[in-house]
Amino acid sequence: MRASPVRRFAFVLSAALACFLAVGLFVVPARYVGVRMGMVPTTQVTSADVQIPTQHADGSVTAEYCSEAVTTNGLENLSGRTSTAISLDNAWFSHDSRIYQHDLATACAVLAAVCNSESQYYSNVQGSLPYAEQTLGALGFDDVRTESYALRSSLLDELGALLSGTHDVAAYTFASKTIPRTASAPSTTLVFVGIRGSYGVEWLSNFNLSDAEGAADHQGFRAAEDEIQRALTQYANTIGADPQHTRILITGHSRGGAIANLLAARLDNLSDTDNQMAPASGIYAYTFAAPGATRAADQHNATYGNIFNIVNESDIIPQLPLSIWGYGKYGTTVTLPSVSSNGFDGHYDAMCEAFQQNTGIAPRISEDALATLDAFGERAAREVPSTEAFANPLGIFSFARALFGVDLSAALISHYPDTYIAWMQSVPAGHLSFDAPAQAA
Repeated sequence: MRASPVRRFAFVLSAALACFLAVGLFVVPARYVGVRMGMVPTTQVTSADVQIPTQHADGSVTAEYCSEAVTTNGLENLSGRTSTAISLDNAWFSHDSRIYQHDLATACAVLAAVCNSESQYYSNVQGSLPYAEQTLGALGFDDVRTESYALRSSLLDELGALLSGTHDVAAYTFASKTIPRTASAPSTTLVFVGIRGSYGVEWLSNFNLSDAEGAADHQGFRAAEDEIQRALTQYANTIGADPQHTRILITGHSRGGAIANLLAARLDNLSDTDNQMAPASGIYAYTFAAPGATRAADQHNATYGNIFNIVNESDIIPQLPLSIWGYGKYGTTVTLPSVSSNGFDGHYDAMCEAFQQNTGIAPRISEDALATLDAFGERAAREVPSTEAFANPLGIFSFARALFGVDLSAALISHYPDTYIAWMQSVPAGHLSFDAPAQAA
């Protein structure tokens, strides 16, 4: 009996798909090997691509970055290019890293967005720039390294990661500069580490909570941090950094913030060992919108007092994985004003003004929508009180029920790097809430 046209079409489609997968399984890994051996070219940042912004009279420079708010607001600016001012004072790194510095935190919010944006350049998005090289170069950094983006930014890269199962990774930026000697301090090397947030297939890694051995840290974030820590060690050795005279600045947004949190905690743990990269007082870590990265019992120990995790209470991502499951972050949680804060309306108006100045877009969200987002973690905890409850279809349904009523557009805006930048630029440090780590026993 002859097959029906529908069956013939299904057979041809299945065969084509099988051939595509077979070719993909061969070609994509071959490309990876070819790149590592220098046989296959990738996009590279050259000096001709980099145009260093002019420094302004007040010492700030213009940092261009890719705004998620702009890219979702029309087709006239596909790369989402926008800009804001940033400054980085060498004197900030003479202070003990366990003292919160709002100006430094604000600079890190911008740098985290800049490092997220580097992917646009490596995936050849029209109108994109080598954002990290330009901004860090303007701030006096040398030896800017962004090659980790080369195989983690295009659609083909994402297919390769999916087929090979190598999605527990993150792209990252390294850079360094010499802080000149002063009357009270010798010259030091400042190393910058900026970690990209969730990108493409890396989203799958966000759900890789723990391994079979029950490790305390989020497994997907830890795997990415392992690679970055090894690369950072090699980078520091390459530039000849002396651990006793090195300062390290670490930042990241969202997934990048969680990985930065783990990296900073590891460097703190190494600071009194033969493998230290910098003294703990010289490790500065500011993360933004970071989800929970660990279930470690000592996550709030004073050892990690140099890690500041800035969160927006109306942002769902920092509420996940749920704290009732034991997840949190190393160090101090710094909370931006919420709808329950005194004087919130004035602070929110100032944030919206800064947001619009940076992006040209007004991000107004109703207080009711913000309050619903604030309460998401509590609702989800009632619906899914444990990881075991989440690991079944009923638990997933219950979690989805907790999302019911959430304004998804408001949730996206609350999580945007633009929103965190605007909050940091507009809110005084005295109106932030600090959940400081406990003193060591």
